[in-house]
Amino acid sequence: MTDDDHRPASPPPAAPAPAVPTAATATATGGATPTQQRRTGRRDLVGALAFAAAVVVVAAAQIGGTVVLVLLVDGGGVTALLLGAFGLALLTIAPIVLGAVLAAWDVPTTHREQQRARRLLGWMLGVQAGGAALVLLSAWLSDPPAWLPASFVALGAALTVVALVAGPAVGEHVRQGAEPVEWRQVPRGEVRRGVRTVTLAFVLTFLPAAVGLSFVPLDDDDSGADLLFVAAGLGFLAASVACTVVSFRLMKQAGAVIGRDHDRARRIGKAVLSRRPLELGPDDERAAARWASVSAVSLPVQYAQSATLFAGLICNQLPQALGEDGWIFSRVLMVVMAAMLLGFAPFFLTRASRARRYAAARAHLLPPSAAETAASTGTAGPAPAPAGEPS
Repeated sequence: MTDDDHRPASPPPAAPAPAVPTAATATATGGATPTQQRRTGRRDLVGALAFAAAVVVVAAAQIGGTVVLVLLVDGGGVTALLLGAFGLALLTIAPIVLGAVLAAWDVPTTHREQQRARRLLGWMLGVQAGGAALVLLSAWLSDPPAWLPASFVALGAALTVVALVAGPAVGEHVRQGAEPVEWRQVPRGEVRRGVRTVTLAFVLTFLPAAVGLSFVPLDDDDSGADLLFVAAGLGFLAASVACTVVSFRLMKQAGAVIGRDHDRARRIGKAVLSRRPLELGPDDERAAARWASVSAVSLPVQYAQSATLFAGLICNQLPQALGEDGWIFSRVLMVVMAAMLLGFAPFFLTRASRARRYAAARAHLLPPSAAETAASTGTAGPAPAPAGEPS
């Protein structure tokens, strides 16, 4: 018998230790549990749907109001029509901007914050006053029914009241119980998921709409192409809503860098997006590099949201504009929207390029990515054994 025959029994294996999230997992999830992520995702969806609903309401009011102008305005020609449509746009778009800003701001408590909120409200009311003046000028030139300009002004006032009430309420609902968001670089996989989401939103809306509209009885051969334009318009509008959801997620990452200090946000935004270099302190420069890396992705998404929205509206107006008895309004509206679509492109893409260059020039100030963190902590796998030693 040998000593090996009398070895004491080995103790039972210990229970495995609970898994500890690695640095890569924490970086990828922002330090939140799956339950927290689902709760935060639902709140983000509420904010995105509220914004999308506001855009749909304003677009419907703009299109419907302009159609009413075309039907009821007898004199004044195209000038009166354009003045009325542009005035209605100012009356309805200003409340969207007001509600979005109030949703992003905290409830003003200090004198400075209250002064800033009053200044914002004054600017928006000034824009609406300009819109009301254009509507009244259009009414003076064309002599429509008295209730028409009054209803436009009343609609703008009602939307402003809704923005003053709903904007802070939606913002508070999104922030209530939300876990603090830690900044992280936007991975390529998230960008690809966003592209797939927008593409699927278009396809899954366009195909059922095209199939459903194919059963509509047609008067002539050209009506089939008109229905395809309508289906494409619905698909682009669905893609615009999907872009809004993706944009909200990226905006949260950008907001995690700056916080809710509006003076700091203005300073960092000016340093990143301005043509002139602006000196920042060490903390602000580090925050600016992080904000620029997210903005380089979020700005093209915001342009895609606007582009798909305008594309959807253009597709819905194409059948009327290309018909033999095409409406002047449809043709004018298409030209205006196409000009806005092309005009927005340099604004967004130039700023995205500046943000990308700023982040690239200060890449040393950015934290390591999840893969680099995993590699530095040894979670990427065991190191190879040196030559001559057993592995």
